[in-house]
Amino acid sequence: MVLPFRTPTSSGIIQAHIDRVLPAYAAYLRDRGCTPGSLSNLTRTARHMLAWLTVNKSHIETLDIRAVDGFLSHGCVCPAEFRSKLNKQSRSQAQRLLGYLIETEQAAVPSAIVTGGQLVAEFTDSLTTQGYCESRIRFYQTSCRHFVVWLYRSDLALAEIDGSVLQRFLDHACACAHPQFFDRPGAFCGSRAVQATVTRFASFLVERGVTAEWRDPDPNANGSAHFDAFLSWLRQHRGLQETTVRHYARSLRKLLKRLGDDPGTYDVASIRTAIRGRAQSPSRAANESTALRSYLRFLAANGLCRSGLAGAVPASRGRPASQLPRYVEEQAIEALIASCDTSTAIGLRDRAILLLLARLALRSGDITALQLGDIGWEQALIRVSGKSRRSASLPLPQDAGNALKDYIVRARPHIGDATVFLRSVAPHGGLTSSTITDIVRRAMKRAGIVGAGLPAAHLLRHSRATHLLRGGTSLEAISALLRHQSVNSTAIYARVDVPMLLAVAQPWPEELQ
Repeated sequence: MVLPFRTPTSSGIIQAHIDRVLPAYAAYLRDRGCTPGSLSNLTRTARHMLAWLTVNKSHIETLDIRAVDGFLSHGCVCPAEFRSKLNKQSRSQAQRLLGYLIETEQAAVPSAIVTGGQLVAEFTDSLTTQGYCESRIRFYQTSCRHFVVWLYRSDLALAEIDGSVLQRFLDHACACAHPQFFDRPGAFCGSRAVQATVTRFASFLVERGVTAEWRDPDPNANGSAHFDAFLSWLRQHRGLQETTVRHYARSLRKLLKRLGDDPGTYDVASIRTAIRGRAQSPSRAANESTALRSYLRFLAANGLCRSGLAGAVPASRGRPASQLPRYVEEQAIEALIASCDTSTAIGLRDRAILLLLARLALRSGDITALQLGDIGWEQALIRVSGKSRRSASLPLPQDAGNALKDYIVRARPHIGDATVFLRSVAPHGGLTSSTITDIVRRAMKRAGIVGAGLPAAHLLRHSRATHLLRGGTSLEAISALLRHQSVNSTAIYARVDVPMLLAVAQPWPEELQ
């Protein structure tokens, strides 16, 4: 291969280009208190980079962070008298020269970074109006500026952002920096906090029309049309919540790796091998067995596999008879509710949540899904969705209604979200089930309730059912409050009503003698 001929640049021309910049740059560094040793290192690297620019027929005006990357990785053919040894400090030294040239208007910030910086400023301004604290806004600003610099270094435009680009950013070996715009972090590991930040920034860009909306691959998809159709059937015809569908999908993906994607090949032996070949906890095994039975019934109903295969799924060990619902006495429940500090916004919110859990035996998912429109103030009713999207209207007790009103009027953030219970600090999004669990655990600790082995968020539901049963309420009425599909699900609470059991217990045969 014939290499292109490049006319060598004379040392005199290179030196002339250096002399137009280096003396003023050295004076600039002295004025800022640069020590003699640092001055020598900085000017040596600057001399080499200016020579490299001249050899490559480039102008100072074109110097930017991409050119810095090119300088640090170039196969050096510069005249020996201008060379310097490139090491770990060379990047920061080259960036220092670039910063000087930008400050003295001999070089410019690329338009892509200028535009990105303006969008970052608009984004952080929107966070300010949402009530974010200053430290959080600074973190968002730093992370987003880092992202903008990485995009420019990677020769990617804002319009090209999608899920794969975000993942590349989180995985990259960081060498990003830009003078006067972004200082390189001490260590970048693509943490979950950074991931949430840049994802939120990308959503902001989509809203502004800068970036086209994209759809990441469905994590529930298995690549099988039968599998995807089953998930759609769960949503549309069974009415399952999305979280439940994800649990089914997660369990089935693991099993289908053993069974394969062709339902026509399934038989009793392969099904039992797939189930028994997975060493795991009894509860997880039970979940996988339930998901597989449902999938096999769906396949059989559509003529995709042999009928009756659902019966081949081995039964998993159920709840041991000794595992009774855990509960606490009514005095402890009242102490738990009274432990909330109602002089604070968090205390008002937590007290309203605890009262709803204690008086109406709600699940944590009922609390997180509650909307402002679900509260019927005039009728003193509250509508909850429950499992499988089955809604029910429950009477709203006076104390729970007053606590709910106090929270909404005095403490709830004023944002467009219709979710009743929100985070007390920005971002003011809805709570999660784990947050409800944490609220109950903190209240238990304040009230001195020993929490070992108790089900936390479900504790108040179990306690309410137990107390109602002991007070003489029928199982049918308790089942209606708990929104059980069958009274058989409620019958377990009869096993914790010791006074009732003593009344019907037969004497031990030895006592009859």
